[in-house]
Amino acid sequence: MAEAEQVAATGHEAFEENQRLALVCHDAAEAQAAIKTALQELGFKVHAAGSATDAIERMRKTSYEVIVLDEEFQGATPLDNPVLQAIQSMSTTTRRYIFVALLGKQFKTLENMTAFAKSVNVVVNANDIPQIKGVLRQGLSDNEAFYRVFREVLREAGKR
Repeated sequence: MAEAEQVAATGHEAFEENQRLALVCHDAAEAQAAIKTALQELGFKVHAAGSATDAIERMRKTSYEVIVLDEEFQGATPLDNPVLQAIQSMSTTTRRYIFVALLGKQFKTLENMTAFAKSVNVVVNANDIPQIKGVLRQGLSDNEAFYRVFREVLREAGKR
């Protein structure tokens, strides 16, 4: 079955085994396209969520390695974003395997304390979307270096 036919039949894209997956949650078509392109260039198969409900359902069913979320996705406010709340409520074990980039108008890109306060890996100012590929590359590299030994120990212990 062709991918377009499968999407029409199931409502979800087909993903290949061992494919690096990313989810984009952004309403603006131009920004969404820029983010998707950057992620594809970094080796990810990308899906764009159509709604907050869709994003949450996809996160429940699919192991995304990267999630890029606009804090105002689908009309949410920075304080009541249901997708961010779903991410923040994930178990620590699950969350350690997901890199989350939160986009917002008030953020200073790569500000670690803001990212920590929001329980995400990196924050990106909305004006820096044209440079998102470099930001994601750096953030993913830093995250991999930070968790490398921890993940190796879990693998050796048969926990992941």
